[in-house]
Amino acid sequence: MDIVSTLRSYDGKRVAPFRAVAEAVQEMPGQAVPRLLDLAASEEPELQVGATWVIKYLAERGVVLRGPQAGGLLQLLGRRIAPHATLHVLQTLPFVEVARADEPALKRALLALIKSRRVFVRAWAYNGLGVLAVRNPGMRGEVEGLFDLVAETETAAVRVRIRHARAALVARSAKEG
Repeated sequence: MDIVSTLRSYDGKRVAPFRAVAEAVQEMPGQAVPRLLDLAASEEPELQVGATWVIKYLAERGVVLRGPQAGGLLQLLGRRIAPHATLHVLQTLPFVEVARADEPALKRALLALIKSRRVFVRAWAYNGLGVLAVRNPGMRGEVEGLFDLVAETETAAVRVRIRHARAALVARSAKEG
């Protein structure tokens, strides 16, 4: 399968090309993910959106991104990529093993993305902060405070994501306590 031409065939609505790529590579994610990360970092929005969709699809089915793959994915948040690609990366964060060294850059990227004019990008950026706070207890107070600040002023979609992130923080605290 020619991954590039298949991803380029995306019509902006139907994800059939993305699904076809995902099915073709799901048996060899270790080889596919680096190639998909390269495509996600390209200048072509179709490739960015398609590659990040496939990465998210694989992650949701058990492929954990770690090491250089995780770092490559996280670097995408600091670049100007298509909004849907950004959203896919944010939705993949729960499946990524974030190295301690990558946490400050990820936090900066998430804090920038919570200012996006796109509601779902903001919602998933807040969720990403919650994911980060679950993994790094030293951030919990700051993230909870940020959640408190916007809990009443944000849109319903953002508030729902914040509730999910808070529930994960509470569950983690209960495990630790």
